[in-house]
Amino acid sequence: MTAASILYLSPAGLAAFAVARDSVEPLQHFAADDGLSPFETFLSDLSPGTRISLLVDLPDEAHHLETLPFVKGRDRQPMLARRQDHLFGDTPFRSYLSLGRESVGRRDERILFAALTRPGAIQPWLQRILHSPCILAEVVSASFLSQALAAPLYSGATPFLLAHTTPAGLRVSCFEHGQLRFSRLTIGLTPEAGPDPGFVFEEIRRSYDYLLSQRIVPRDHPTRVLLLTARDLPGAAAGTGLDLQPVPLKQAALALKLQHDASHTDSLPLLLRALAAHPRLPQFAPAEALAGHRQQRTGRIAGILAGAIFLASLGYTSLNLLAAREQRSLAEANLRQAAQQEARLEAVIASTPATPLPLERLNQTLDMAQALSTSSIGPEPALRQLTAALASVPGFRLQELEWAAPAADLLPAEPTPLSQTLRIRFNLSPGAAQTRERVAQAQTLLTALGSLNGAQIQVLRQPAEMASSEPVRIAESPPSDTSPQLEVRLSLPVSPP
Repeated sequence: MTAASILYLSPAGLAAFAVARDSVEPLQHFAADDGLSPFETFLSDLSPGTRISLLVDLPDEAHHLETLPFVKGRDRQPMLARRQDHLFGDTPFRSYLSLGRESVGRRDERILFAALTRPGAIQPWLQRILHSPCILAEVVSASFLSQALAAPLYSGATPFLLAHTTPAGLRVSCFEHGQLRFSRLTIGLTPEAGPDPGFVFEEIRRSYDYLLSQRIVPRDHPTRVLLLTARDLPGAAAGTGLDLQPVPLKQAALALKLQHDASHTDSLPLLLRALAAHPRLPQFAPAEALAGHRQQRTGRIAGILAGAIFLASLGYTSLNLLAAREQRSLAEANLRQAAQQEARLEAVIASTPATPLPLERLNQTLDMAQALSTSSIGPEPALRQLTAALASVPGFRLQELEWAAPAADLLPAEPTPLSQTLRIRFNLSPGAAQTRERVAQAQTLLTALGSLNGAQIQVLRQPAEMASSEPVRIAESPPSDTSPQLEVRLSLPVSPP
């Protein structure tokens, strides 16, 4: 960051101060009559590009309040420039401050125009600065800078006065709603002797009378006066109409959150520290005098933007690299997984035996399986036929029911109508006394099953008393099973789709 210096211009000459991180250190003083040549040497010894702020504390300052139509856009600056030329056409050191718009009527804008009316006291010093390797950052007035001292000390809406001493003399300023309305510098103090109370009170009274005649301060109640001082002063000596409140410089420094040097008896250190904090103040320098500062600020902004773009590009590139690394890791993992799957598939293929059946037989089997899957949705059609057939048979007990389709190895060599098999086992009434009923029930069940369309019945098990009369083939029952049962295998054609 470039170094910064503050030059304080008063009727006695010019004083240079170096701006440090937490303080403002005095460097050198140049007299008003023969200090230009040493000042040139001083500027040449500074680092190139040093920012210089010129603080002007001269009595030759004019303030003029006007109410103008509110204009914005491209027409605003030409209108203000024309008004400044009309008011202060003989000085290039001029500025303005907007005090806001009125609350009634067409809401015109109140503008305080200000100018440093003796340019001959400023231009010799300014020319040396412009021809040096340093850069002029701003030209400000002590009257507007005193607003930085007044704002933390009083926040009321009524007008009040702020009086403080500097090496140039006693300055009395009037503020309304926190904005400067009037400022006056009186020369006649000797810094070594300190301010004379009688002189201070007299100058405050003269400023108050002028403000009262201009109807800037009210008549119906006393006007508050804040007097920055390093010693106690009697408040009653100010006279009627004024409410004088001495404010110690140490207390003002605490309110401004600035450091206070007890060796100083005036407010210049507070003004310098306030200016070093870069408050937004009206600018009195001509536009051409600030060209170097604008270029430096543009270069600084360009450097900041370039740095921001570089950091953003670096961050974006880092994100892209991380994303590319993740994609590469994911691709490598996918390749490894694909290689493992391929190796596993090759192992399965290698361990699978050759097909024992010819291809034509496998194709027929697949065709029959596909026909079966498209023609039936499972055992539901066969079970519905069985339910309809047995609906008229009372009192039977169904123990087991098994549905099956023909296995692939039992399919015929030639395509034949598809069939399904139901294996059904009924529990019959036990006991020797129930023989007739058991035989009748078995015959009724066989008759009902035989009524199914296209059914082929094979009796697998039946009661012993039916063995001599049953015309169908009988399978022997297991010797360990003595319960009377009827077990049949029922073949049914598959229902068409």
